[in-house]
Amino acid sequence: MALPLSASLPALPSEAASGAVVREAFDGAGQAVVRASFLGEVAHGPMQVFSAAGKPAMEASYQAGLPHGAMRLFGEGGQLLQETQRLGGAAEGVTRTYYPSGRLMQTQQHVRGALHGETVVYAESGDVTARLRHVLGRLEGEASYYHEGRIVRREHYRAGLLDGEVVDHQPGGGVAQSAPYVANLLHGTLRRYWPNGQPMEEIVYRQGKPHGQPRRFDEAGREIAGGAAAPGFMKSLEKLVRGS
Repeated sequence: MALPLSASLPALPSEAASGAVVREAFDGAGQAVVRASFLGEVAHGPMQVFSAAGKPAMEASYQAGLPHGAMRLFGEGGQLLQETQRLGGAAEGVTRTYYPSGRLMQTQQHVRGALHGETVVYAESGDVTARLRHVLGRLEGEASYYHEGRIVRREHYRAGLLDGEVVDHQPGGGVAQSAPYVANLLHGTLRRYWPNGQPMEEIVYRQGKPHGQPRRFDEAGREIAGGAAAPGFMKSLEKLVRGS
């Protein structure tokens, strides 16, 4: 972050490493907005940023002008919103983000600033809503999404691209739709299912484009001649697309 400090600010008694001086910047009302340690003209040591109300907005440590060590960010009321580690300015290790209520919102893992490892997202209730995995900044492997404790969608990634089967689930847990992807494009047979588990529709895709005519089925699993929509087909399909 840019530092709203200058060399002309008076030095305070040192609270930092040997040779460092502590400087402060103030707003028009005389409220301190930044307190930081400097070696010469470079931030080096503890830094605090304050809100207009005088509450902490950020606490961090700097080394040679870059964030280095623990960093904590706060909301306007002073509540902790995020805690992370920095190494030479880049995020490193586990980052935790919180709702204003204090409940955990998300955990992420970084290596040299890139997402690397599992990301877990939480609803404010504490329920897990997503699990994702990154390798050096790109999604890799299975990503799963949840609603009120039940799985609603599974995806598979390779080098940041959808690659493999994407499955959406019915409220009761059964499969609502399965779709094969290759390098972010639909490729293969997309299948949709009635709530009772019987096939509803099959569409073949080639490189992201439909190929041939879809096959459609009634709720008993009988294929419909000519692919016409069975009674209730469009209503069920609309619910599927809208995620309900």
